[in-house]
Amino acid sequence: MEPARSAYLWDHRPGVPTELVAVFDALDGVIAECREIRASAEQTAAELIEGAQREAAGLVASAAARGAAERAEAAAAITAGGDAVAERTRTTATAEAEMLTRRGLQRMDELVALILDRVRADAGRAGAM
Repeated sequence: MEPARSAYLWDHRPGVPTELVAVFDALDGVIAECREIRASAEQTAAELIEGAQREAAGLVASAAARGAAERAEAAAAITAGGDAVAERTRTTATAEAEMLTRRGLQRMDELVALILDRVRADAGRAGAM
């Protein structure tokens, strides 16, 4: 019996029994089907990878936007806190300035009275001479 032609070289080697040629021929269909399955799997994997990359890019963009919004929120909170501190400081400084002005005016009245008393006392001594 003449060996059948297979797509594989091993069945044409010397010493390959003729009955194995039929097995190799039968495997040709299985091997072709395996190649189709592999090609389909590679295509599916490429599509899944592409979809995952798009999704990952979307997640990164979303996270970046969320991060920017949170940074803006934090900056606004810090600014508001700073504004509140500045307002309290200004209010305290204004109150202290008003208190110092009142004390200065009170002290001024006391000093003017003291000076007038001394001037009068000096004038009285000068007139008594």
